[in-house]
Amino acid sequence: MITSTTPSHARRRLLSAMALPALAATASLLPRFAHAAKLQDMALALVEKYKLGHSLPQVGLQIAAKSPEYQALIDKMGQQQAGQAMIAATRTVAADYQKRWDTQLANAYAQNFNEAQLKSLLDQGPQSPHAQLMQSKQADINRMMQQSSSSLLREMMAKAYAKAQQPAQAPSPAAAKKQKP
Repeated sequence: MITSTTPSHARRRLLSAMALPALAATASLLPRFAHAAKLQDMALALVEKYKLGHSLPQVGLQIAAKSPEYQALIDKMGQQQAGQAMIAATRTVAADYQKRWDTQLANAYAQNFNEAQLKSLLDQGPQSPHAQLMQSKQADINRMMQQSSSSLLREMMAKAYAKAQQPAQAPSPAAAKKQKP
């Protein structure tokens, strides 16, 4: 029996032959992806529970202190007023970036700790037998954060500089009346 092979039929067979190994390879990766996602979720829960990413505004201010934009702000406003404006602007703007920062921090923890260690740290906090290990890995985590978060910090601080240069908002008439005796 001779079967006729049309170009579309041959193309389907070829694509099927190519797709099966790719699907098999993908299926073998699914457990690893699921495990990585579980580690990421646990690490994010750890970061959020213990507020490990709380230093975002301070990190932003450290970057600002070394920047030419901040020096220009000092030249324009004076040291004290520029400092106050940058502190207020950075705190305000950081709130918009906190979730991304926490996610990047969680990624660093997920890459440095296994599931049992993360569970212990999440459940027991500073009383965990892995708390000292967490301290010893802090330099690695900080290095990872410097690499992974540089664009986030640049974006955040650009917004903070712009906000710091805006004139202070005058109180609304209603607020001004409340302040008068």
